[in-house]
Amino acid sequence: MSEQSKSDKFKKIWILGAGKFGQLALERIIRHLPEVEITLVDNRVQETGAKGATVVCEEGISWLADNMQREETVDMIIPSLPVHMVAEWLKLKSSTNYGVSAVPLPKHLVARLPNPIKNGDSQLYLSHADFLCPDNCGEPELFCTYTGKERAEDMFHLLANIDELPYIPFVVRSYQLLPGVGGIYPKDMWNLLDRVNNCLDKPLLIVTACRCHGVLDGLQFGPKRV
Repeated sequence: MSEQSKSDKFKKIWILGAGKFGQLALERIIRHLPEVEITLVDNRVQETGAKGATVVCEEGISWLADNMQREETVDMIIPSLPVHMVAEWLKLKSSTNYGVSAVPLPKHLVARLPNPIKNGDSQLYLSHADFLCPDNCGEPELFCTYTGKERAEDMFHLLANIDELPYIPFVVRSYQLLPGVGGIYPKDMWNLLDRVNNCLDKPLLIVTACRCHGVLDGLQFGPKRV
């Protein structure tokens, strides 16, 4: 998609997190998509560090849960917080009606996934790369920009096809907006929430992934404990 067509498609973009990657996303969107309206959300952000964006000094996940509506309030969300944005938003949106618990991941599942990095017993960071990727990767479909070799299976496909009963995988894809800048479509998050509501009391694998990288949380939703 050309930059002109992206400018026509994307009118509003939210960036959650004003650290290194949030600032990088901000700079590239301003440079390449100058007509886009940008909101930058971080509870530590300062106005002087975010020229070209509307700055909101609040905790990102809570703000997202309060402000993202099913109607088209924003075209894309750029997750740049040190948490799994989709899973944290899902837990917060579900907490009114359901109890939410972390589900440990089986060791044999972890062992067969690419380059897993565990964060506790129920979260994994995954990557096809065993090296530091360039921050301006264009995510070409057929080959790796760093090695020049043919790509492995897209991470979002690989994780969507996990066959590990009784776990049910739900994958939200991160789409590349610009080189080094990936984002989530709000409609995909709402679709995830609706699907989870039909899978209560079952262990779920909640995933966000692009072609090369992913983050996975084991979660279960059920009746609230009194």
